[in-house]
Amino acid sequence: MENCVEEKLGPFTAQVERPEPLKFAWPIILFPDLFSPPKHLSLLLGYLATMGWEAYTPDFETARAAGSTPIERFSFSDLTGLAREALEGLGRDAILVGHGVGGLLALTLAGVATVRAAVAYAPLIPGFKSPLTTSLAARLAIRRGRPLRPPKGRILYELVADADSFHRDSIIKTMIPASARLAQQIASGEIGPGCPTPAKPMLVLAGDCDKFAPREQTLEFAQTIGARLRFVQGRGHWLIAGRALERLIAETQRFLVQSLGQDLLLLFPEAWKRED
Repeated sequence: MENCVEEKLGPFTAQVERPEPLKFAWPIILFPDLFSPPKHLSLLLGYLATMGWEAYTPDFETARAAGSTPIERFSFSDLTGLAREALEGLGRDAILVGHGVGGLLALTLAGVATVRAAVAYAPLIPGFKSPLTTSLAARLAIRRGRPLRPPKGRILYELVADADSFHRDSIIKTMIPASARLAQQIASGEIGPGCPTPAKPMLVLAGDCDKFAPREQTLEFAQTIGARLRFVQGRGHWLIAGRALERLIAETQRFLVQSLGQDLLLLFPEAWKRED
Protein backbone atom coordinates (compact mmCIF):
# COMPACT_ATOMS: atom_id res chain seq x y z
CA MET A 1 0.00 0.00 0.00
CA GLU A 2 1.37 3.44 -0.91
CA ASN A 3 0.55 6.86 0.46
CA CYS A 4 1.13 9.82 -1.90
CA VAL A 5 1.08 13.21 -0.20
CA GLU A 6 2.36 16.72 -0.79
CA GLU A 7 4.82 18.00 1.79
CA LYS A 8 7.44 20.66 2.37
CA LEU A 9 11.02 19.61 1.70
CA GLY A 10 13.08 22.52 2.93
CA PRO A 11 11.87 25.51 0.84
CA PHE A 12 10.16 23.26 -1.72
CA THR A 13 6.86 21.53 -2.14
CA ALA A 14 7.41 17.86 -2.92
CA GLN A 15 5.30 14.90 -3.91
CA VAL A 16 6.07 12.10 -1.47
CA GLU A 17 5.27 8.39 -1.65
CA ARG A 18 5.55 6.36 1.57
CA PRO A 19 4.88 2.66 1.11
CA GLU A 20 3.51 0.35 3.75
CA PRO A 21 5.55 -1.56 4.66
CA LEU A 22 8.69 0.49 4.08
CA LYS A 23 11.50 -1.84 2.97
CA PHE A 24 14.52 0.43 2.57
CA ALA A 25 16.42 2.55 5.07
CA TRP A 26 17.10 5.60 2.89
CA PRO A 27 14.69 7.55 0.69
CA ILE A 28 15.10 8.38 -2.99
CA ILE A 29 14.96 11.96 -4.30
CA LEU A 30 13.98 12.28 -7.98
CA PHE A 31 15.14 15.02 -10.37
CA PRO A 32 13.43 15.69 -13.75
CA ASP A 33 14.83 16.45 -17.21
CA LEU A 34 14.80 19.67 -19.22
CA PHE A 35 11.24 20.76 -20.08
CA SER A 36 9.82 18.40 -17.43
CA PRO A 37 7.65 19.40 -14.47
CA PRO A 38 7.63 17.05 -11.45
CA LYS A 39 4.48 15.30 -12.72
CA HIS A 40 6.53 13.71 -15.51
CA LEU A 41 8.13 11.59 -12.78
CA SER A 42 4.82 10.44 -11.26
CA LEU A 43 4.91 6.95 -12.79
CA LEU A 44 8.47 6.45 -11.59
CA LEU A 45 7.56 7.79 -8.15
CA GLY A 46 4.63 5.40 -7.83
CA TYR A 47 6.56 2.42 -9.18
CA LEU A 48 9.34 2.94 -6.63
CA ALA A 49 6.75 3.02 -3.86
CA THR A 50 5.32 -0.34 -4.96
CA MET A 51 8.82 -1.76 -4.47
CA GLY A 52 8.99 -0.42 -0.92
CA TRP A 53 10.90 2.85 -1.43
CA GLU A 54 10.07 6.17 0.21
CA ALA A 55 10.48 8.66 -2.65
CA TYR A 56 10.37 12.45 -3.11
CA THR A 57 9.97 14.68 -6.15
CA PRO A 58 10.76 18.30 -5.15
CA ASP A 59 9.23 21.10 -7.24
CA PHE A 60 12.30 23.13 -8.20
CA GLU A 61 10.50 25.01 -10.97
CA THR A 62 8.02 26.72 -8.65
CA ALA A 63 10.84 27.67 -6.29
CA ARG A 64 12.91 28.99 -9.20
CA ALA A 65 10.00 31.05 -10.52
CA ALA A 66 9.51 32.58 -7.07
CA GLY A 67 13.20 33.45 -6.75
CA SER A 68 15.29 36.32 -8.03
CA THR A 69 16.97 34.48 -10.94
CA PRO A 70 14.93 34.59 -14.18
CA ILE A 71 14.92 31.46 -16.27
CA GLU A 72 17.12 32.99 -19.00
CA ARG A 73 19.93 33.41 -16.44
CA PHE A 74 19.35 30.18 -14.52
CA SER A 75 22.56 28.13 -14.52
CA PHE A 76 23.56 24.58 -13.63
CA SER A 77 25.13 25.88 -10.42
CA ASP A 78 21.76 27.44 -9.54
CA LEU A 79 20.16 24.04 -10.09
CA THR A 80 22.71 22.24 -7.92
CA GLY A 81 22.10 24.88 -5.25
CA LEU A 82 18.38 24.04 -5.21
CA ALA A 83 19.14 20.33 -5.00
CA ARG A 84 21.49 20.89 -2.07
CA GLU A 85 18.72 22.80 -0.30
CA ALA A 86 16.40 19.85 -0.83
CA LEU A 87 18.98 17.51 0.70
CA GLU A 88 19.41 19.82 3.67
CA GLY A 89 15.63 20.03 4.06
CA LEU A 90 15.38 16.25 4.12
CA GLY A 91 17.88 16.16 6.97
CA ARG A 92 19.05 12.57 6.46
CA ASP A 93 20.96 10.42 4.02
CA ALA A 94 19.36 9.81 0.62
CA ILE A 95 19.78 8.22 -2.79
CA LEU A 96 19.55 10.49 -5.85
CA VAL A 97 17.88 9.41 -9.09
CA GLY A 98 17.42 11.68 -12.11
CA HIS A 99 16.39 11.70 -15.76
CA GLY A 100 18.27 13.64 -18.46
CA VAL A 101 19.63 16.82 -16.89
CA GLY A 102 18.29 15.45 -13.60
CA GLY A 103 20.52 12.42 -14.06
CA LEU A 104 23.53 14.65 -14.60
CA LEU A 105 22.52 16.56 -11.46
CA ALA A 106 22.33 13.34 -9.42
CA LEU A 107 25.82 12.30 -10.54
CA THR A 108 27.19 15.79 -9.85
CA LEU A 109 25.95 15.61 -6.24
CA ALA A 110 27.21 12.06 -5.61
CA GLY A 111 30.09 13.41 -3.55
CA VAL A 112 27.84 15.16 -1.01
CA ALA A 113 28.25 13.57 2.42
CA THR A 114 24.56 12.70 2.84
CA VAL A 115 24.24 11.08 -0.61
CA ARG A 116 24.57 7.31 -0.45
CA ALA A 117 24.38 6.61 -4.20
CA ALA A 118 23.41 8.27 -7.49
CA VAL A 119 21.53 6.80 -10.45
CA ALA A 120 21.16 8.59 -13.79
CA TYR A 121 18.61 7.64 -16.43
CA ALA A 122 19.65 8.84 -19.92
CA PRO A 123 21.80 11.66 -18.50
CA LEU A 124 22.65 14.56 -20.78
CA ILE A 125 26.34 14.30 -21.65
CA PRO A 126 28.63 17.31 -21.01
CA GLY A 127 30.29 18.39 -24.24
CA PHE A 128 27.74 16.71 -26.53
CA LYS A 129 25.63 19.10 -28.60
CA SER A 130 22.32 17.27 -28.62
CA PRO A 131 19.39 18.13 -30.93
CA LEU A 132 17.92 20.02 -27.97
CA THR A 133 20.57 22.73 -28.44
CA THR A 134 21.35 22.58 -32.16
CA SER A 135 17.92 23.30 -33.65
CA LEU A 136 17.41 26.78 -35.11
CA ALA A 137 14.95 27.74 -32.35
CA ALA A 138 17.36 26.56 -29.65
CA ARG A 139 20.34 28.38 -31.18
CA LEU A 140 18.34 31.62 -31.39
CA ALA A 141 17.22 31.27 -27.76
CA ILE A 142 20.80 30.70 -26.63
CA ARG A 143 22.14 33.61 -28.70
CA ARG A 144 19.43 36.02 -27.53
CA GLY A 145 19.40 34.91 -23.89
CA ARG A 146 15.79 33.75 -23.98
CA PRO A 147 14.08 30.73 -22.38
CA LEU A 148 14.47 27.49 -24.29
CA ARG A 149 11.04 26.40 -25.52
CA PRO A 150 10.08 22.71 -25.64
CA PRO A 151 11.09 21.12 -28.96
CA LYS A 152 8.69 20.58 -31.82
CA GLY A 153 8.37 18.32 -34.82
CA ARG A 154 10.78 15.43 -35.28
CA ILE A 155 12.96 16.39 -32.29
CA LEU A 156 9.92 16.29 -30.02
CA TYR A 157 8.81 12.96 -31.47
CA GLU A 158 12.24 11.42 -30.90
CA LEU A 159 12.39 12.82 -27.37
CA VAL A 160 9.15 11.16 -26.17
CA ALA A 161 8.96 8.22 -28.60
CA ASP A 162 9.52 5.61 -25.87
CA ALA A 163 6.64 6.86 -23.69
CA ASP A 164 3.42 4.87 -23.86
CA SER A 165 1.11 6.31 -26.54
CA PHE A 166 -1.64 7.07 -24.00
CA HIS A 167 0.82 9.18 -21.95
CA ARG A 168 2.52 10.96 -24.86
CA ASP A 169 -0.07 13.71 -25.38
CA SER A 170 -0.12 14.52 -21.67
CA ILE A 171 3.68 14.67 -21.54
CA ILE A 172 3.84 17.04 -24.52
CA LYS A 173 1.06 19.31 -23.25
CA THR A 174 2.66 19.72 -19.82
CA MET A 175 6.21 20.47 -20.97
CA ILE A 176 7.65 23.75 -19.65
CA PRO A 177 10.34 26.16 -20.90
CA ALA A 178 13.91 25.49 -19.79
CA SER A 179 17.02 27.59 -19.30
CA ALA A 180 18.95 28.05 -22.53
CA ARG A 181 21.98 29.00 -20.44
CA LEU A 182 21.88 25.72 -18.52
CA ALA A 183 21.45 23.68 -21.71
CA GLN A 184 24.35 25.51 -23.34
CA GLN A 185 26.58 24.93 -20.32
CA ILE A 186 26.04 21.19 -20.68
CA ALA A 187 26.43 21.15 -24.47
CA SER A 188 29.68 23.11 -24.32
CA GLY A 189 31.16 20.88 -21.62
CA GLU A 190 31.39 23.80 -19.23
CA ILE A 191 30.03 21.67 -16.40
CA GLY A 192 30.04 18.03 -15.49
CA PRO A 193 30.62 15.74 -12.53
CA GLY A 194 34.02 14.50 -11.54
CA CYS A 195 34.77 11.33 -9.62
CA PRO A 196 33.26 11.88 -6.15
CA THR A 197 35.53 11.83 -3.13
CA PRO A 198 35.01 9.59 -1.30
CA ALA A 199 33.89 7.24 -4.07
CA LYS A 200 30.14 6.62 -4.12
CA PRO A 201 28.14 4.01 -6.04
CA MET A 202 26.98 5.52 -9.35
CA LEU A 203 24.90 3.91 -12.07
CA VAL A 204 24.05 5.17 -15.55
CA LEU A 205 21.10 3.55 -17.37
CA ALA A 206 20.62 4.62 -20.98
CA GLY A 207 18.80 3.59 -24.12
CA ASP A 208 21.15 2.36 -26.82
CA CYS A 209 19.15 4.33 -29.44
CA ASP A 210 19.09 7.65 -27.55
CA LYS A 211 19.82 10.55 -29.93
CA PHE A 212 20.10 13.00 -27.03
CA ALA A 213 22.75 10.97 -25.20
CA PRO A 214 24.27 8.60 -27.79
CA ARG A 215 25.77 5.26 -26.84
CA GLU A 216 29.41 6.11 -27.61
CA GLN A 217 29.37 9.40 -25.69
CA THR A 218 27.49 7.83 -22.78
CA LEU A 219 30.01 5.00 -22.54
CA GLU A 220 32.94 7.42 -22.49
CA PHE A 221 31.21 9.62 -19.92
CA ALA A 222 30.44 6.73 -17.55
CA GLN A 223 34.02 5.48 -17.77
CA THR A 224 35.38 8.96 -17.06
CA ILE A 225 33.43 9.39 -13.83
CA GLY A 226 33.72 5.77 -12.69
CA ALA A 227 30.03 4.91 -12.96
CA ARG A 228 28.59 1.50 -13.73
CA LEU A 229 26.74 1.50 -17.07
CA ARG A 230 23.83 -0.51 -18.40
CA PHE A 231 22.15 -0.02 -21.77
CA VAL A 232 18.48 -0.74 -22.44
CA GLN A 233 18.34 -2.36 -25.86
CA GLY A 234 16.20 -0.71 -28.52
CA ARG A 235 15.21 2.27 -26.36
CA GLY A 236 15.69 6.01 -26.70
CA HIS A 237 15.61 8.89 -24.24
CA TRP A 238 12.21 8.71 -22.50
CA LEU A 239 12.88 5.73 -20.25
CA ILE A 240 10.71 6.92 -17.34
CA ALA A 241 7.28 6.13 -18.79
CA GLY A 242 6.92 3.17 -21.08
CA ARG A 243 7.97 -0.42 -21.51
CA ALA A 244 11.51 0.34 -20.34
CA LEU A 245 10.36 1.48 -16.89
CA GLU A 246 10.13 -2.00 -15.37
CA ARG A 247 13.65 -2.80 -16.57
CA LEU A 248 14.95 0.50 -15.13
CA ILE A 249 13.45 -0.15 -11.70
CA ALA A 250 14.79 -3.71 -11.61
CA GLU A 251 18.31 -2.59 -12.61
CA THR A 252 18.19 0.29 -10.11
CA GLN A 253 17.05 -1.91 -7.24
CA ARG A 254 19.63 -4.61 -7.98
CA PHE A 255 22.43 -2.03 -8.16
CA LEU A 256 21.46 -0.28 -4.93
CA VAL A 257 21.06 -3.47 -2.90
CA GLN A 258 24.33 -4.91 -4.18
CA SER A 259 26.24 -1.63 -3.74
CA LEU A 260 24.89 -0.49 -0.37
CA GLY A 261 24.47 -3.85 1.31
CA GLN A 262 22.47 -4.98 4.30
CA ASP A 263 22.29 -1.51 5.88
CA LEU A 264 19.90 -0.51 3.08
CA LEU A 265 17.38 -3.24 3.81
CA LEU A 266 14.81 -2.80 6.56
CA LEU A 267 13.16 -6.10 5.64
CA PHE A 268 14.42 -9.38 4.22
CA PRO A 269 18.17 -8.93 4.97
CA GLU A 270 18.73 -12.49 3.72
CA ALA A 271 18.05 -11.15 0.19
CA TRP A 272 21.33 -9.21 0.23
CA LYS A 273 23.93 -10.56 -2.14
CA ARG A 274 26.93 -8.81 -3.65
CA GLU A 275 28.18 -9.37 -7.17
CA ASP A 276 31.46 -11.27 -7.48
